[in-house]
Amino acid sequence: MRLLIALLLASSPALAAVPETGEGTIALLPGLRTLFPSNSGYLTEQGATHQQLQPGGIASFGYQYDDALHFRIDLGYLVDRYRIPGGDLSVRSIPVLIGLDTVLWRAPGLTLYGGGGIGYSLNTGTRGGKTNEANSTAAFLALGLRIRLGGPLALVIEDRFTLASAQVDAANSTQSLNVGGNFLAVGLMIHFLQPEEKSYTPTR
Repeated sequence: MRLLIALLLASSPALAAVPETGEGTIALLPGLRTLFPSNSGYLTEQGATHQQLQPGGIASFGYQYDDALHFRIDLGYLVDRYRIPGGDLSVRSIPVLIGLDTVLWRAPGLTLYGGGGIGYSLNTGTRGGKTNEANSTAAFLALGLRIRLGGPLALVIEDRFTLASAQVDAANSTQSLNVGGNFLAVGLMIHFLQPEEKSYTPTR
């Protein structure tokens, strides 16, 4: 019995949610993006080629409101490149999203969550020395797993699909390109307690 109690006490930090209620969070999520749909019409029109996997990253700032709800603001930086005989097209997208996620399943040291959000995608297309800005609305759905590593650190694995399109090559095509797609990220989260407010006692 004593051994069982000792094991429970030793494992108690891992039983908590990731993050816990009242904690703020900062997550850095580098990953790879796959465009789906793949802009096949634009590729055919321009005689272009395009690699399926493109790099990117997301910084997420959040707050765990209660046992279930985690509010977040996500800022991303995603790059894309199309090889075109008449001049390559480079696309940079900066999604700015407000969202939330909720616990789907919890185990010792693990939190499986699902969520989503809406916002804007700030897109810039550059081709032949000319730059075109084409901002658009964006919405995403996400499924992820947080794994406690110890202390304030957690491993985050998240798969999200973002719906966003923009006419980033307006000088050469009337087609809107998919600037969202599927993004798989593996990164780290820091979760920390909010500082307690100091009580104020008026002087007499």
